[in-house]
Order: sequence, then structure tokens, then C-alpha cells
Amino acid sequence: MNTDAIIYPIGTFKPISSFNPSQVHQWIQDIASLPKALESLCDSVSSELLSRPLRPGAWTLRQLIHHIADSHHHSYTRFKWALTEEKPLIKAYDEVAWSVLADVDAPIELSIAHLSAVHGKWVYLLNKMNESDFSKQFQHPESMNYQYLYNTLGAYAWHGKHHLAQLEFALKSFK
Repeated sequence: MNTDAIIYPIGTFKPISSFNPSQVHQWIQDIASLPKALESLCDSVSSELLSRPLRPGAWTLRQLIHHIADSHHHSYTRFKWALTEEKPLIKAYDEVAWSVLADVDAPIELSIAHLSAVHGKWVYLLNKMNESDFSKQFQHPESMNYQYLYNTLGAYAWHGKHHLAQLEFALKSFK
């Protein structure tokens, strides 16, 4: 398998050019199903395997699981900002620095429970949103580009599936 296929097992995210209700509905379903899929995948993974890197030079499986929860927590907050402020400049975070904080060795069950709670509230909110809400934007401080919430939703639906596929690949290769 080539390096791109290992790093991006499902390819890269492709934003849509305008609001598409059926695509948005699918992305909401992807967000809704991620916590249970992650929990099922990691249910009987040993602490030893969780401490192994995804691939040489990459995060450990444990770090990656914590990253998913941290990242999706940020996205939920960004949705709230965009829904309550006019094109807010959101706060970025240093994911690499977060990945080595003192909670790096926390049980993955904490991040899976957190992800489940955040996704529960997020999906509830998403199901109440309309086209006007999904068409709101925020500005990202690194690129200074404005991002529509519908594409942010898509990016995070992809993000969850992307990391789930990486974890699946790693767990298969460890056997």
C-alpha cells in the first residue's frame, strides 16, 4: 500500500460548492454514528496496542482517539460561534501540543464518552438547523478563509471516517 493510501485511506475531503440537503443529511448520519463505531472498534484493544504508533513517526492509537474527541469538541464550539456571531474569527488550537499534554495516557473510554456526548448534542443541533443556518460562516485564523458550516460538517464527517479507517488499518496490520 502506498503512503498516501495509508495516510488517507478514504481519500481527502472534497467540499461541495453549495448547500445540498441530502449530502448534509448523510454527513449528519456520519457524525451520529462515529462514537459507536469507534467504541466497537476499540472495545477489546489492549493498552499495549493503544500505545503503538499508527505508523512510524505518527501518533499512538491512544493519542489519535483523544485527538478525535478534542477536534470534534472544537468543531461543535465553532458551530455555536458561527450560529451566534456574524462570521466570527474562530480560535485555532495546536493539535500536536494537545496530543502530548498530561492526559495523553488517559483511558480512551473517557474520550469515547466525551465524543459520544458532544456528538449527541451536536447531532441534536444539526437536526434543528436549516439551510440559512448551514450557510453561516466562520473565519479560520490560519488561512483567513471563510468556511460554510455545511462544508465544516462535511469535513468533520470525513475526519471521523478518516481516522476510523486509519485505526482499522493499524489494528489489522498489528495482527
